[in-house]
Amino acid sequence: MDAATFFQQWRRLLDLERAAGRAQFEAARAQLDPAGRIARGLAVGGLVVQDTSAGALGRTAWDLTPKAGELAPVLAVGDPVRVYRRREPGRSARGLISRRTRRAVTVQFDEPPDLDEADLVVEREYDETSERRLAGGLSALEGARGRSGEWRALLLGERAARWRRPEAFEDASLNEAQRQAVAQALAAEDVALVHGPPGTGKTEVLAAIAQGELARGGTVLACAASNAAVDNLVARLVARGLDPTRLGNPARVHPDLVAHTLEAKSRAHEKAGIAVDLQREARELFRRADRASRQGRASDRFAEARQARIEGRRLFAEARRLATEAESEVLSRARVVCATLTGLERISSSRFSLAVIDEATQATLPATVLALLLADRAVLAGDPRQLPPTVLSVEAAREGLSRTLYERLLDAHGGAPSTMLEVQHRMHQAIMRFPSETLYGGRLVAHPSVAAHAFEGVAPLLFLDSAGKGWTEEVPEGSESRRNPGEAERVVCEVRALVGRGVPAREIGVIAPYAAQVQLLRSLLPDDELEIDTVDAFQGREKEAILVSLTRSNEAGDLGFCADVRRMNVALTRARKRLFLVGDSATVGGHPFYEAYVRHVQETGAYRSAWEETEPE
Repeated sequence: MDAATFFQQWRRLLDLERAAGRAQFEAARAQLDPAGRIARGLAVGGLVVQDTSAGALGRTAWDLTPKAGELAPVLAVGDPVRVYRRREPGRSARGLISRRTRRAVTVQFDEPPDLDEADLVVEREYDETSERRLAGGLSALEGARGRSGEWRALLLGERAARWRRPEAFEDASLNEAQRQAVAQALAAEDVALVHGPPGTGKTEVLAAIAQGELARGGTVLACAASNAAVDNLVARLVARGLDPTRLGNPARVHPDLVAHTLEAKSRAHEKAGIAVDLQREARELFRRADRASRQGRASDRFAEARQARIEGRRLFAEARRLATEAESEVLSRARVVCATLTGLERISSSRFSLAVIDEATQATLPATVLALLLADRAVLAGDPRQLPPTVLSVEAAREGLSRTLYERLLDAHGGAPSTMLEVQHRMHQAIMRFPSETLYGGRLVAHPSVAAHAFEGVAPLLFLDSAGKGWTEEVPEGSESRRNPGEAERVVCEVRALVGRGVPAREIGVIAPYAAQVQLLRSLLPDDELEIDTVDAFQGREKEAILVSLTRSNEAGDLGFCADVRRMNVALTRARKRLFLVGDSATVGGHPFYEAYVRHVQETGAYRSAWEETEPE
């Protein structure tokens, strides 16, 4: 394929995806007033300001709580939102969710909102920032020269990847396959691939590669598609004694890692100290303006308030300018920079000797390009047997947007050297065996430290078959999702049994493929330490115990999301010591993957019919 056709095709795929995302968002809230959006889970209403505080760099934070009851589980940390009074939807302030519990949500604003602090609605906004950056990356690649132009030739198949003979890499903390992957990556002159099945330590390998690159005087860009995956990279780098600088809004960073953010590191800079003083003056001016507005309607009072707000905004702008300069100077000294693939705009003029990209099999090709444009060499780590990129447009997915650069290089003749990690350090061997045999050619091996670890008196694996039990799926009113109350109640029993045995709630994860089932389970298990979420949210995660509700139970044998084997591979490989699944074999058993799974658990004694049990194991 010639270059013009290549870029024309990829721009079309991005246009399809952008249109699908916008259409899906708009369709969900079209013809709905604020009350309807709240009912459909697109917004949360009836909120009051519990507390206000000053955020960094002139930001203001509002802690919002419902007047009564718990906060509906429809907002997530990092979501862009619009805040407005229910009676005045046209007057609003835009912000970002920085913290969320079952009873409160914190929204950060760039400027203090000009809103009353009662009867508020927080509504999610559609965010096109990532889409704009992806399109910009393709344009930059199309016109690139020098090293970036060589990346274009590699992607177009005009030349093969180059590498040297690997040199032995010594690191006692790594196993043999991991050391080989590090050596292979450091020897690659263009790109290398690391295939990391669940629990095999691919992120640890990337951290070791970064350490090796720094030891030879290089600089490293460490990226991933999601904030959670970037946080995992940062944690591994820190554990190796490195000093990564994490880009991105601290609202999207794990609290334990905020000290490594660019914003936190910049606070010690002299210019940042001046910026803080300017922020303080600006907030005082806004308070003075509010007092003047309340003291009367005289024209001089309004003029005083207006002038105070103008001066306050000027000081906020000056504070942000100084803070940006402080950040630039901190970045100029950083040797390891970490960010999401779509969060690299801040360093678009930087250059690194090596980019390491984690979860590369969850990133579309245009997203991966954003990192390649900043690096001389690259290492892509992932697992094509786990979750693919999220692509909303069926047409775009069918025409290639869901096929990653990792997969293209893996399939291409002479595309890139690849190493598969084979020793997993997470799962009991009984939990590991089926995914290994079915998806990894039986090559996975459980490390001796985890091969037999289990809770005392609890089998590591159990599939509870609900066939014929009457636990039928249903569609909640006003939703297109699925839930299964019978399965949910049984999962509740299992959670309580584990907690009763002394397993901490924070070490238990509950997974369901459907948002409606997740919401039902959260309402039945109101414990902030207990993590209940979709399969996608658990990618890259692990817990001592994992409970999975397959949810689907219908006469038609319709599987929906459950038909995606890669998605179910994630669900089956998150547990360390106990994996409990409940599902209807009569519904799912028509699929070859589930037919084989039911046969496996029957042959290994890990099968039980819901008709046979009286108490949870």
